[in-house]
Amino acid sequence: MLPTAIAFSLIATAAVWFAGRRDEARDPRLTLLVLGLLAVFPLLFFLPEWEVLPAAAPSESVAPSWTRWLPWIWGAGVAIASLRLIAALTVLHQWRKNSRRIEAREAGDALVDIRLLESITSPIAAGILKPVVFVPVVWQEWPQETREAVLAHEIKHHQRRDPLLRAIGAVACTLHWFNPLVWWMARRLGDQCEFACDEQVLADGMGAERYANVLCDLAASTRSPATALAMAHESGLEARVKRMFSKVPKGSRVALFMLVVLTILTALGLAVIRRADPPAKPAIPVEEIQTRLNADPFPGN
Repeated sequence: MLPTAIAFSLIATAAVWFAGRRDEARDPRLTLLVLGLLAVFPLLFFLPEWEVLPAAAPSESVAPSWTRWLPWIWGAGVAIASLRLIAALTVLHQWRKNSRRIEAREAGDALVDIRLLESITSPIAAGILKPVVFVPVVWQEWPQETREAVLAHEIKHHQRRDPLLRAIGAVACTLHWFNPLVWWMARRLGDQCEFACDEQVLADGMGAERYANVLCDLAASTRSPATALAMAHESGLEARVKRMFSKVPKGSRVALFMLVVLTILTALGLAVIRRADPPAKPAIPVEEIQTRLNADPFPGN
């Protein structure tokens, strides 16, 4: 399974890169699809297998003894990486416990709690079943215009279900902890979510210059849990601001659709297509066995 998963990650990474070669902030649906398939990739091997490749030639070679430890090494890595998700959920639970609800906002069909939290310096959207936006204690000192810009961005995250998308990426990274390509795609998904929220806020009528100033003022090095999304972080801030004031190239929807179909077919193909079993050696009849046992080993004597 591990070699197949690595092969799929190589093909999927190429598809994600190709889709974003002109604009890395392109629609995150392809990246989400890839990470979702990687998150459920072990389950694909329970699908019925399809023997379409010719059988391999019989080989007497024996696999190295160390390969038998690979599943155990992978399982130990998954267990250790799972601690990261558990820690993230623990932190979010503590944040809810230590924060104070100051208001609520609608985000589509959901109601988002706005909670004041002392341990952060930048607004953070979190929560899948219970959406929440954590804001720092200096929130009350910000101008009303800044607060509305901040909430507009964070509410967009919940309208788009971005915390769920981020969680899917975290699960994929947990199962493929050894694969840097999966971590790269998870980071790209997070950046694409930020770009998408920026676009929607600007589309609602907020000026790009004013919005960029808000982002720069809020940029901080605060670390957030794996399933949370901070509004501004230093690593992606420059690219986000540049994108606001540049002409974004439009990609082909047909090309994106073809990449999506190709990615799905590749994942299914790698999981279910395999070589046919080599033909079984013909059984030796009992009569022939008896004849050989009763035969004179020295017929010339």
